[in-house]
Amino acid sequence: MKAAPDYLVRRNGYWQYFRRVPKAYAGLGDKTSKFVILSTRIKIADDRTGAKAARVAARLNEQQEAHWRGLAAGTPAKQRYQDAVTLARSHGLDYLTPDEAVRREISELLARIEVLKAGERRTDVVTVDAVLGGVEKPRVKLSDLFGEYEQTQKTPMSKMSADQLRKWTSAKKRAVEILIEQRGDKVLQDLTRADAVAYADYWEGRTIAEGISASSANKNISHIGGMIRAVDKRLKLGLDNVFAGTRLDGGRDGKRSPFTVDHIRKTILAPGALDDLNEEARDVVYVVMETGCRPSEVVNLSKARIMLDGEVPYIRIKGEGRLLKTEHSERDIPLVGMALEAMKRHRAGFPRYHDKGSTLSATLMKHFKARGLLPTEKHSIYSLRHSFKDRLKGAECPEEMIDELMGHANGKPKYGDGYGLKLKQRYLTAIAF
Repeated sequence: MKAAPDYLVRRNGYWQYFRRVPKAYAGLGDKTSKFVILSTRIKIADDRTGAKAARVAARLNEQQEAHWRGLAAGTPAKQRYQDAVTLARSHGLDYLTPDEAVRREISELLARIEVLKAGERRTDVVTVDAVLGGVEKPRVKLSDLFGEYEQTQKTPMSKMSADQLRKWTSAKKRAVEILIEQRGDKVLQDLTRADAVAYADYWEGRTIAEGISASSANKNISHIGGMIRAVDKRLKLGLDNVFAGTRLDGGRDGKRSPFTVDHIRKTILAPGALDDLNEEARDVVYVVMETGCRPSEVVNLSKARIMLDGEVPYIRIKGEGRLLKTEHSERDIPLVGMALEAMKRHRAGFPRYHDKGSTLSATLMKHFKARGLLPTEKHSIYSLRHSFKDRLKGAECPEEMIDELMGHANGKPKYGDGYGLKLKQRYLTAIAF
């Protein structure tokens, strides 16, 4: 009898979970058995491909591995707790910690004891602990918070580029380090509202004394709150959301202002204004100006997503080796005017700044400041993107098309493929420099 990759075998007209006991767990529990065979209770006749049975087998495998870990010596407290939760659920029960169990009505505890009477459950210490509540919730310290948070973010992390992952990791680790500096390396269960308020007060003090923006301060506060919520959800710690409502007022004060069309024409595009920039940086400016793309979207274009030879030349913004800002950021944008000429010079993309958006931003901001190309402190390279939106509005472009070109969500159901390239091209041509 040969087991399928998902531990399924056909036996007596039923799909069954079948797995050899791993060497690491050999001799635990039933010391004579080399295999675990459990019925999925699904008839082969009702599930010819085994699709439904495979899902049941996956749950049985999860429970079996939790059981083996529980029998093995030295299982970490956090893993024992997670396994207890898994086993309790497999018996249709919510897990109770020892402290929670002693507070329940005797009738509920008696009902749980009845569950243990089936088979050999009452002699299995791991199952008894899971059903009656014999494992305490793990105590996670702030110094372990980021590591625990990483376990909840494997999917988005897998989509990040190296530079995105570096910045993402650095920002969250630093937020935790500052909290530890201010309040000590506390256990998550011991964090209080006073700790959260003190952390917010620390950032408010820096906004006043050092001129840090409220938006930057709020990012750090949000990093902490978001990490704690994710870890709490995964480990079922039952924490109070002590950081709720601690963000600083005025967090939108740093909103970027758009450049006026007159300023772009007479100042940024004035003869010689961008000559000191290297060609890649200068051409990124032109593409952002004419397409409204984020600079990071432009520098991470690959050759396969630069379409110059069709009836309507365009670029395709897509999460390819990196995580886009939102799911709505995937879009096709026609190339017109200075953007088209710039992309013809860079048919394979921008290798100098690929996955180095921060380097590009620093280069452009240094040049724009030195040349006096920024009218106020609220202007930045991103102001070109805001100007693009204003110019589309001035051309009476439909609001939904503007959202599509900008990569913004509009809160409406999406039907079909959106606006076609030719219609987009018509409006972009109308506002091209």
